[in-house]
Amino acid sequence: MRAARLPSTGSDLVVEEIPDPTPGPGQVVVKIAASGVCHSDVTIQNAGPGMPSVPYFPWTLGHENTGYVHALGDGVTDFEVGDAVAVWPGWGDGTCRVCRAGHEHICPNVSYVGVTQPGGWADYLLVPAARHLVPLGDLDPVEAAPLTDAGLTAYGAVSKVLDRLIESDRSVAVIGAGGLGQFAIKYLSALTSARIVAVDIDAGKREHALTIGASMAVDSTSDDAVGQLLNVSGDGLGVDAVIDFVGVDSTLALAAGVTAPCGAIVLVGIGGGTLPFGYTNPNQQVQVGTSSLGSRADLASVISLWKEHGINADATRYSLDDVNQALQDLAEHKIAERGVLVM
Repeated sequence: MRAARLPSTGSDLVVEEIPDPTPGPGQVVVKIAASGVCHSDVTIQNAGPGMPSVPYFPWTLGHENTGYVHALGDGVTDFEVGDAVAVWPGWGDGTCRVCRAGHEHICPNVSYVGVTQPGGWADYLLVPAARHLVPLGDLDPVEAAPLTDAGLTAYGAVSKVLDRLIESDRSVAVIGAGGLGQFAIKYLSALTSARIVAVDIDAGKREHALTIGASMAVDSTSDDAVGQLLNVSGDGLGVDAVIDFVGVDSTLALAAGVTAPCGAIVLVGIGGGTLPFGYTNPNQQVQVGTSSLGSRADLASVISLWKEHGINADATRYSLDDVNQALQDLAEHKIAERGVLVM
């Protein structure tokens, strides 16, 4: 099969022939239809902060994977050859109490496809257990690819603040209106009546956010950013929830300064920032937490939201041979929402 592989840190990828995978007991080989191109891939390519080093070279990236069941190992009965599937990217051991609670993606022994396990920038992907697959039915796998990480991670964060946004006068700030933040805005718009504020330093992203569900956009570097966010509801109390997809010191400080009492701050971004924490910092009874990816059940919900509400990303498509162009376009912020490699 063909695979786009990283020969060394910082180098261009090389498309080459490697052996086809063969499924062992309980395993499934998926014929890849599409695999997303994410900023995490650029980070991995260049050994940047926030992501683990690749286990070895040459390395096959690709953690947003969809396709069709190609071959089944002994004992797999839940799927048939030809089924359209999405690949849940967080592979835990399946036996610890974290996994048994449905949170295999944060298992202490987790492996992530394309990060610590070979990924889907190839014709075929070996999936170690059928439980990591979510059926797509008659939905197009190529269009579904961005849902498996960007959509899933955004939904996982949004689900943690929904209980703060039940009343009609509630508000939520999304810091970072890139690919994940755009998904979050779309989910919040569909699932709540809250006023959604997009916060980003990029004017183009702020403008785009207003077209997909945000009712207000704020430049976080402006002198009156805090004042704007405190007065979203006209009472000076601030917003009821903040989802931070950036995660540097300045964005976390902004979140702490504008979250109303009894609100919530959810950190998703891996920018390496920290937040001083005390009894009154952030505000009284504000819950602060992190969100990483999402559960298999969350991925099923994301797929249902796409089917029922049309929530997905506008994907720029590339061929596998154009993988280096896709990475360059992503690094240069030339992709509006998401990029995908189509096999």
